Amino acid sequence: MYVLIANILLLFFGIGALVTGYLNKNCQVAQAREHWLKLFFYFLILILVFFSIYTDYIRLLAICIGIVGLYEIVKAHLLSKRSLLLFSPVLVVYLALIAAFIDFGHRASTEKVFLLYFTVVIFDGFSQLCGQLFGKRKLIPSISPNKTTAGLVGALVIASSTSLFLFPSIGMSIAQTLMTTLFICFSALLGDLLASWYKRSCQIKDYSTLIPGHGGILDRFDSFIFSGAMYGLIYL
Repeated sequence: MYVLIANILLLFFGIGALVTGYLNKNCQVAQAREHWLKLFFYFLILILVFFSIYTDYIRLLAICIGIVGLYEIVKAHLLSKRSLLLFSPVLVVYLALIAAFIDFGHRASTEKVFLLYFTVVIFDGFSQLCGQLFGKRKLIPSISPNKTTAGLVGALVIASSTSLFLFPSIGMSIAQTLMTTLFICFSALLGDLLASWYKRSCQIKDYSTLIPGHGGILDRFDSFIFSGAMYGLIYL
C-alpha cells in the first residue's frame, strides 16, 4: 500500500510540475520562482507527514500542529483587535477540533491515517490545478476567492478515482471507499473554508510566514485538521 501511494503521489507531483511550468510561461520571473518554491515546500511537507505516519509519530505531529496553530489563531485575533467575546467561540471550536484530531492520530490505524492524508493531498492539489486550468466560476468568492467550481468538481473526480486503487489494502468495499473519500473531501473543503473565513474576519492574508509559499501551519494543515477530526468523531 505504501509503495503504491508513494508512486501515485510522485506521478501527481510530476503532473503538478508540468502544470506549474505551463502556467509560468506567462508569469514574471519573481512570480514563477514563487510558484516553484511553493511546490518544493509542498513536497517537503508531504515527506514529513508521511514519515510521521509511517513511523507512528502522527500523534506527536498533531500535537505540534495544534500548538503552533493555537499561536497563529491567537496572533490573528490580537492583530485584528476584535473583542474577546467574538474570539471565545472560535477558540473553543479550535481546541475541540485539535483534541479530536490528536485523538484520531492516536486511535486510527496507520492505513486509515494514510488514506485520509492521501485523500486530502490529492483533493487539495487538484482543486488548485483544475481551478487554475479550467476555473471560471468562483465557488465562494467572499470567503475564498481562489476556489472555483471546476476546481472542486475536478478534485472530487480525481480523488474518488484514485481511492479505488487503495480499497483492497484498507479493508473496505468499493462503495465504502468512495463514500469515505467523498466524506474526507467535503470535510477538507469545509475546514479550508472555515480557516479562510476566520482569516477574512481578522483581515489577514495568511496566518503567518512560517512556510514559504504557503503561509502558516493553519494555511497548510487546516483541511487535514478538520477532516481528521471529523473522521475520528464519526468513523472511529
